[in-house]
Amino acid sequence: MSPTGPAGDPRAPYARVAVVGLVSRHDERSGDDRWLLVHREQPADAWDPPGGRMEKDEDLAAAVIREVAEETGLQIEVGGPCYALLTVYKGERLLAVSMACRPASHPDHLHLDPEAASEWHWVSSEEWERLAGLGGSSWSVDDVRRATRMARVLWQTEER
Repeated sequence: MSPTGPAGDPRAPYARVAVVGLVSRHDERSGDDRWLLVHREQPADAWDPPGGRMEKDEDLAAAVIREVAEETGLQIEVGGPCYALLTVYKGERLLAVSMACRPASHPDHLHLDPEAASEWHWVSSEEWERLAGLGGSSWSVDDVRRATRMARVLWQTEER
């Protein structure tokens, strides 16, 4: 079912806001950051970060905390917005705001909502870029690079 009104028109200036949880954790063995991706089969078969549309009266942080918890059961700490992208998802024009996040609960004990995703993995930036280059993620290689780079910069700024 296609949305009606301005959000359903990909040429309209109006867009609904969605949040994306760029959840990273540091891997002590490799020294690299790892990013949480979930496997969705609908509307397209893709590995992407968890996220979804904002609800009424939510701010960005509350929305990403809710979305990540709903989809994965993971509790997160939010650093802030680090990347935004105008896109069309399920026939609706969305401004997807990526939020830099870190796990606040055990990152290997996720409980996926089967309606949202079927699997999860922690991947390096390079693995995510490769996946994007092969069409296995709805993200472009450039978007992965920009978003992960900005999330790292945001966390480094927070730590100072």
